[in-house]
Amino acid sequence: MPFIRQVRVAEPGTHAEHVVEVRYSTLTTGRLRSASREQVYDAVRAGTRFRTVDEVTHNQADVVARVSTRGTRYVATVANGRETDNILHLPRY
Repeated sequence: MPFIRQVRVAEPGTHAEHVVEVRYSTLTTGRLRSASREQVYDAVRAGTRFRTVDEVTHNQADVVARVSTRGTRYVATVANGRETDNILHLPRY
C-alpha cells in the first residue's frame, strides 16, 4: 500500500485541494516516489488504497478522492472528520 509522506501545495495551501503533488513510498519508510494530485486521485478511484503517514507522530489516515464545488479533482483525508488535520500537516517540499 502506498503511504503519502510529503506534499507540495499551491498557494495559499490551506485546503487539501491545494495539494498539487505528493511523495509516497510503498512502506512507511524507504525510497520516495513522486505523483501528481491527478495520478493519486485516479489511483484511489481505481481502487488503490493510499494512506498518509506522519513520520513524527506515526499517525495514519486513509486517503479519499474528492471533487470541489469548482470541479477540481483532489485527494484528502478525513480520519477524524476534519480534512485539514492529516494531509496538510505532512512535510512540504
